[in-house]
Amino acid sequence: MTTPSSSAVDPRLVTALSAECDSIGRQLRHMGQNLSILQTQLASATVPPPMPVVPAPAAPAPQMPPMRPQQNVPTWQPPTYPVAAPRQPWWQRDGVISRLLAAAGVAVTLIGVVMLLVLAAQAGFFGPPLRVLGGALLSGALVFAGVRVHGRPGGKVGAIALAATGFAGMYLDVVAASVLYGWVTTPLAVVIAFGIAAAGVALAVKWDSESLELMIVLGAAVLAPVLTSGISLTLIGFLFAIQSATFSAQLGRDWKYLGMARTVPVVLALLVAVASNAIFSESGNSAVQLVISAGVVAIVGAGCAMAVQWTGSPSRGGVAGAWSTATFVVSSLPLMSVGAVLGRTESAVLYGIAAALLLSAAAAAKPLPTQLRFGLGATGALALLLCCLSGATESLVVPLVLTVGMIFLGVSLYAGSRFVFALGTAFAAIGSIGYLTTVPPEALTTARAASMQLGAITALSSLTAIGALVMLVWAIHRLKLIADSNAAVLWAAAGFGVLYAVTCALVSSGVEIFDSATGFVAGHSVATIVWMLAATSALVLGLNNRQHARVLLGAGLALTSAAVAKLFLFDLATLSGLVRSVAFLVVGLLLLLVGTRYARAFAKQEQEQVSSASGER
Repeated sequence: MTTPSSSAVDPRLVTALSAECDSIGRQLRHMGQNLSILQTQLASATVPPPMPVVPAPAAPAPQMPPMRPQQNVPTWQPPTYPVAAPRQPWWQRDGVISRLLAAAGVAVTLIGVVMLLVLAAQAGFFGPPLRVLGGALLSGALVFAGVRVHGRPGGKVGAIALAATGFAGMYLDVVAASVLYGWVTTPLAVVIAFGIAAAGVALAVKWDSESLELMIVLGAAVLAPVLTSGISLTLIGFLFAIQSATFSAQLGRDWKYLGMARTVPVVLALLVAVASNAIFSESGNSAVQLVISAGVVAIVGAGCAMAVQWTGSPSRGGVAGAWSTATFVVSSLPLMSVGAVLGRTESAVLYGIAAALLLSAAAAAKPLPTQLRFGLGATGALALLLCCLSGATESLVVPLVLTVGMIFLGVSLYAGSRFVFALGTAFAAIGSIGYLTTVPPEALTTARAASMQLGAITALSSLTAIGALVMLVWAIHRLKLIADSNAAVLWAAAGFGVLYAVTCALVSSGVEIFDSATGFVAGHSVATIVWMLAATSALVLGLNNRQHARVLLGAGLALTSAAVAKLFLFDLATLSGLVRSVAFLVVGLLLLLVGTRYARAFAKQEQEQVSSASGER
């Protein structure tokens, strides 16, 4: 064999280079294909599953090391984000325009019916039979048309509007036949109106449409006063028919707005009637009828709320339950206002009965949800407050309200109820405001002012104020409404209020027992001693209670300063010689006692520190 010269071309090297160029070309073609796929994915904004890339087989290269197989590397895919649909204007949404037009059609048609019944009668057009018959036929035709349209595609909105107009028109036609023409007696007309409203309820339940019932109720209630020429007992009767007849539609359904819609019209009519009776002093029979009407409306409101929210009802809690509770509270407003047309004794008896029934229902009705029981309790508490204000004389209102507050606070301690505590706090706050009004601080400054404003009733009010304040702080502490570390601050703050009430009680008792001058002097002297006794007690407790020592020390020093200041600035100039001497002696002895006690406590503390230091050595 011969070795080729250096100038010859090696054919094996040429073959190897050619194979490598072919391999590089195939890889570039695959890369181009992948880039085309990626561009397509980006353009369509959709991410198909990754396509497997099959590596092309490499041609064997002579005398070259074998190439590593190409790995299937997953291609990067951009994240996709949901594209929000463009928000349509409200007038382009499904059904908005049709509902608005339907509601407007209901209103305009009902106004036309009222004009047919009222204005045509005033102008003498047609005759009464033709007007009433025409209104009835038109209303019946509207209901029939609504029933026919409801089953057709897209006819639900129009069917509801037609049926609502028809039922409300029939209701108004009955009102006109009774009030305007006197063809039907009022009780019978109310019964017929009740039946029409019940028929509307049946159709609304069949179609499962709260909107239908709302249109019937509001259309009839808003236009009925036009036919009755204002607010009257007749109008109240017709509106009560709507309130009671439409209640059954709420049973087993989460229709939250219907209760308020059927209750507010009769409540407003009653409130206006009560105000008119109270202002213009109408006859006593009218007042009795108003009281009966208000009681019936409240009873129906309470019964409906209980039935709607009883155990197992779909509207027991949540928003629907809150609306039902609010409906009951609204229905009780006329009953709470009828005291304006009654005497004090009658009002007290009425409110007392209402308070007993409502509070008993709130305490005993365990199957009811908490929010309805709170509504019953709050309404009963309001009735009890009105009973106190109506039944008691002006001078006894404050101690009576404070006593009721103490009872509620005591019940909250026994039951552990924060809601009852809130009721007691409300009564205590109202009574405290009245107490400060009847026993102002200036009544304690001179004997003449004390003799004019203080007496046995103010002493009784002071005692009830003390009891209410102590019970309030005790309840706050027991119900864990504040942290234990702040309990001493609360008791110290309450102590100053108690001392004010004690001072008022002592001065009032002195004025009541003795003459104005002697009783005033004796009451203030005893009050100064009581102040100092309270200060001494606080300081001594501060020594024995390390946890609240700072608060008790501050309160004790403040009371001590107040007692000494009162002794020198007020008692020295006001009290007589003997009484003043006794006050000075007692206060001085108490100061010596507490000073000695503190000196012994500090000396003992120093001895303990010295003993501990020597023991460590």
